[in-house]
Amino acid sequence: MPRARRAGADALAVVVAALVLTGCAAGASVPSDAGPEAVDGTIRGLSVEVRQGRFDVPDRVLVVSFANDGEERLVIDRAEVVSPALEPGMTRSRPIELDPGDRLDARFPLTVSVCDAAPETTVDVLVRRGPDVDADDGLRAALVPSDPYDTMARINDRDCLADSVAAAASIVLPDRLRTTGEGTDARAVIDVGVEPAASGDLALEITQVLGTTLIGSEAGGAWPVGLDVAAGDSATTVELPVRPARCDAHAIADDKRGTILPFEVRTSDGRSGVLELPSGDALKADLYAYYAERCGLD
Repeated sequence: MPRARRAGADALAVVVAALVLTGCAAGASVPSDAGPEAVDGTIRGLSVEVRQGRFDVPDRVLVVSFANDGEERLVIDRAEVVSPALEPGMTRSRPIELDPGDRLDARFPLTVSVCDAAPETTVDVLVRRGPDVDADDGLRAALVPSDPYDTMARINDRDCLADSVAAAASIVLPDRLRTTGEGTDARAVIDVGVEPAASGDLALEITQVLGTTLIGSEAGGAWPVGLDVAAGDSATTVELPVRPARCDAHAIADDKRGTILPFEVRTSDGRSGVLELPSGDALKADLYAYYAERCGLD
């Protein structure tokens, strides 16, 4: 499934998230032409924040934190994130109960990013306060979440960079690690395949591949590449000689991102940044085995 598409006339999603109190039916729909009073962008006591941890990035998950700073209990019955920079469909229908002072994180699988669209985001809500309040007396608002780490812009930049790179060339990690020698004399190479697109206007520059917490170049640190790719070019292989970043008996057991290779790239449409490519299961196992063998940890 693609991570991004170009903005079009249908880029703006119109969605509603419903918040109701305990005892109300889950999944209740929000009427568009009647019901709760609309208010301007805030509801007393309720705040939202968006963020993404480093382990959420490969899983393509957005964390939305709901906080009840008021004095009345709230239950979020349905919620949907709205942004012109994301395809619609980021919905949660499982209730979230918030007592006064509570904060709860909800995880939303990311939809496809819409490139060249503004990453402004709202969480549209319907709130009812207190057990005796009727649905028609609730409040509706499009809440603007705080975004202290520029998460929404980073998601869009990352996805659209990947989209531009894919339009210029395929960058493919090998299924297996190429190795020679044995024990602490073992040496290894990651053979990265680069296959330019058959046609198109986009060009790509791979400047370097950054080292990870687990591995780096034989010279130490990043692998310099300096490869320019244009549509119609011949396929090529980039060789990355590998050595352990450090020999640590706990490094493999604790590893989370050491086999995800960060490619520093630039495309001719003006995008640049780091494209992260995860190793497949077999390559990951080979890298762990090589690390242990070369470090004498067997």
